[in-house]
Amino acid sequence: MTKHPYEKWLDRVTKPSQYVGNEVHSVIKNREEVDCRLALCFPEPYGIGMSHLGMKILYHVVNRRNRLWAERFFVPEPDMEKILVENGEFLRSLESRDPLKDFDIVGFSITTELSYTGILSIMDLGGIPVRRVDRREEHPIVIGGGAAVYNPEPLADFFDLFVLGEAEQLLPDLMERFAALKNNGLSKKEILRKLARIDGIYVPSLFDVSYDGASVKDIKSNEPDVPRPTRVFLEDLADSPFPIDMVIPYGQPVFDRIAVEIDRGCTQACRFCQAGFTYRPVRERSVETILEIIEKGLKSTGLDEVSLASLSSGDYSGIEPLVKSLMDATACDRVSISLPSLRSGTLTSELVNQINRVRKTGFTITVEAGSERLRRFINKKISDEEFLQTAQNVLAGGRRHLKLYFMIGLTTETGEDIEEIIRIVEKIRSLRHDGKCFSKINVGVSQFVPKPHTPFQWTAMDSPEKLLEKKLTLLSAFKRMKNVFLKGHDVEMSFIESAFARGDRRLGAVILNAYGKGCRLDNWTDFFRYDLWLKAFADEGLKPDDFALRERAKYEILPWEHIDIGVSKKYLRREFSNAQKEKITDDCRFGECSGCGIDPCNMVIKKQVEIERPLLHLGEKSDTSVRFRYRASYRKESLARYLSHLEMLAAFSRAIRRAGLPVAFSRGIHPRQKLSFGAALSVGVGSRCEMFDIELKKQIPPDEIMKKLNSELEAGIVLYSVEPMHTPYNSIQQQFLYSSWEITDFRSGAQPSLSEVKKTLESMENIKAPELYSDMDKGVEVLKFKSYSPGVLSKLKNELPEFALSENRRMNKVSSIMKPHAKVVA
Repeated sequence: MTKHPYEKWLDRVTKPSQYVGNEVHSVIKNREEVDCRLALCFPEPYGIGMSHLGMKILYHVVNRRNRLWAERFFVPEPDMEKILVENGEFLRSLESRDPLKDFDIVGFSITTELSYTGILSIMDLGGIPVRRVDRREEHPIVIGGGAAVYNPEPLADFFDLFVLGEAEQLLPDLMERFAALKNNGLSKKEILRKLARIDGIYVPSLFDVSYDGASVKDIKSNEPDVPRPTRVFLEDLADSPFPIDMVIPYGQPVFDRIAVEIDRGCTQACRFCQAGFTYRPVRERSVETILEIIEKGLKSTGLDEVSLASLSSGDYSGIEPLVKSLMDATACDRVSISLPSLRSGTLTSELVNQINRVRKTGFTITVEAGSERLRRFINKKISDEEFLQTAQNVLAGGRRHLKLYFMIGLTTETGEDIEEIIRIVEKIRSLRHDGKCFSKINVGVSQFVPKPHTPFQWTAMDSPEKLLEKKLTLLSAFKRMKNVFLKGHDVEMSFIESAFARGDRRLGAVILNAYGKGCRLDNWTDFFRYDLWLKAFADEGLKPDDFALRERAKYEILPWEHIDIGVSKKYLRREFSNAQKEKITDDCRFGECSGCGIDPCNMVIKKQVEIERPLLHLGEKSDTSVRFRYRASYRKESLARYLSHLEMLAAFSRAIRRAGLPVAFSRGIHPRQKLSFGAALSVGVGSRCEMFDIELKKQIPPDEIMKKLNSELEAGIVLYSVEPMHTPYNSIQQQFLYSSWEITDFRSGAQPSLSEVKKTLESMENIKAPELYSDMDKGVEVLKFKSYSPGVLSKLKNELPEFALSENRRMNKVSSIMKPHAKVVA
């Protein structure tokens, strides 16, 4: 049996596959050959963390150095957290399955303020004191980085240091430096003093903060010669190696695709957008590099969607020829291309038509503000006519679904601005092309949250009461419009986010208090507890209004005053003044330098990219009119038992692509691989006799199919037979007669006993011949029976709710008896 420290509980949790590890491309190293081990933590559940490009990049850049090892940790869902706490078990990595406390460095990728309690959850469950002052020499150092630490002060109580900026080169170097200093016998305090001298490193314990009422009075270093913490960035995006061999997640995470950064940074200067200022300067990948990454990435992962990631992908020089080249090469393999961040005005008819070639899904148009006046205020340089033309392009391209995105609560917003949102939606709803209109318009509305290092860092957030009133106005109007639906972020969640976005060190006590009260997964509406957060603020004698709703004085010391991101405060003040004048600031990438303070300046990127390599080479094209059908049999064993049916489908789909098999596709708006599986197997159940049918566009020897797939499938999934078939085809379900099963107890004492299980099975329909065998010498009991219908485990649990699988009780499908099919070739 394969042992796993969580195996005894996996039958009791949702999505058990997220805890087992063992995915394709996961990195396993010898502990004895590693100088420094990094626990790479993402303070959200597995499905979110495995979608995050930054995590994939860091995992790759660390693990490609022989003496370093990065392993993954995610926040467990509440059912698993409860089990770990009740059983005194630690949170363990997906690779070595070692507890968090055994690592040298614990590093968190922090993307949002509402993930703060997830950070404490991972540390607490991993056996590490959450407060920095409570950790001793034997504990790992705890570091943080990511988009949400440009104001790291609310987290200062919990972290030893922060990485400011782009960590692709800094993190591996930091790990090697840490290991060398530790091996030389330096204490943790001495190590941190030395690391603080490195650009991009901020050690909060080396700075003291004093307060004057609700505001910060002073921020001073408490050690001589401590440099100002400064953000670091790569001057050339080619220095950010793409993780071609990225770990293939189980199931389908939130973003199940290859995300390729075509550029990094943005100089549109939207005044509310923190990323637009903290990711400067703009750096582009060459078209040649992008094409090479995508070609290798598709072959390595087996994914069927490519996202051209960017803060504003339509501003990439040469975006149209790039997309056309990609679609020419990948459309026949049903690989879709998405552009997740297109400014209105850059979504041309040509781009719509190209993206349409594989899947017809919806587009998102970011309008941001309802009125042109308010758009000038936020420096959104788009007119009503351009928005409407963009929507018309989408409709003309055959897309019937559209998503519009607006913000409410922007400074100077009036009731008239809210009415303008309603007017724009009504105009888009009335658009027609060939007599057709949008059949569904989702209007996403979020609340403006002022962020550090932006021109609006001094402004106040709108009160929750006013925001709710504005949302109700929109909801009332959209209810009267057919096929228009209001979506949006929770107002109370945005309020708490705003308090922490511009908060100071005093909020560390609030985070710890809220965590102690049970706050978890605060980014999820189902788990967010606004009442507990308000109680935590009150317990610590603080008011969230002082942080979220208070306008800052122009020359007030801000909590992040000592953090240098490269963009000058003088420039931000000037942009704030331009906003009040409703004055547009042009994109310095295409015009005059705006003097933001970043060096090198964005003026270096103006050249139009030429397409030097028109096509990718993903495999030979086949005659799509011919089909060859095969039936494959496989075993599902070991930890693969914990893959759900949908996760199995995803695993096979990706493995087929990685194996290069010329699979046939269905027709229609959403083409799918021509695969057909037998009845779903319950999670936790093993099988020696699963089957699926596959259609190929080219005839391939069965042994070759089996060899190629077995080399690509997840551990525990093994093909043992492939047979060609001829018409008339009978599906697996049509041929099924019955299946034989075994329930095995490897030790006595499991409840309910197999004798009780046998009695229950004897009373159930479509269950025949239950027989109980014992081998007292080996301490094993086996219950055998036949089932004439699928869903055995769920039916048994309905009759006997206390029945559960564990490391000592296994259930396996032993064989399936099929009706004869004369046309199957032996």
